[in-house]
Amino acid sequence: MTGNNRFTLTMICFGLVIAASVLIKQSASSEQNEPKPELTVHDYAQMNVAVEDVLKEMPEITEELERIHLGHIEDGMEELLSVKKAEFRIRVENNLTKQEHSTEFMRAMAEKETGRYVDALRVAKEEYGIRVAEEEVTEFIKKNVANVRSKEKKNYAEALGLTLYQLDYQFDRDFYVMDVLWEKLTPLVMEKIPKQDGESEKAYGERLKVEFLDQEE
Repeated sequence: MTGNNRFTLTMICFGLVIAASVLIKQSASSEQNEPKPELTVHDYAQMNVAVEDVLKEMPEITEELERIHLGHIEDGMEELLSVKKAEFRIRVENNLTKQEHSTEFMRAMAEKETGRYVDALRVAKEEYGIRVAEEEVTEFIKKNVANVRSKEKKNYAEALGLTLYQLDYQFDRDFYVMDVLWEKLTPLVMEKIPKQDGESEKAYGERLKVEFLDQEE
């Protein structure tokens, strides 16, 4: 697994979804294969403004940030996989890249993305007997994420009013649920869906994702 990617279910048609978060966190995973446009230093200088503008429109996220400051940690997978948080990230990305997607469009993308995550957890449990434990997520963050202290990540944490610890272990925790899931799933999915003769590693990886996601339908 590389240090620059993170697991996302890439069947979503929104090409810019959470590209900012990819650069901010640079978390370890093998699922982010679709190219995303890189953001410039100037874009990150606008991080505070972008986050502040979206927070004004999404008091639910402000309330979550307040709960984090009070030491509250979501302890259920369903609580972690929040449509509102996905929408927040998409809207921040929208502001940073000066896109003009409508609120309705971004909300629909957030709902679809979150639904994919929930479905992936269900399929993993029902078809492969795989569950993700909170302890596994915590350990993944400790080994693969907490040691990343880039300027971009610090800017994002400061814009949210969080420490790096709070960003990694609490606010962005939902990302790493999916990282852990795919780490556990990959060997089993590979057994069920073998590599074809002459198939490249990249093509094989992409086919694994597609065929796994097809089981959600």
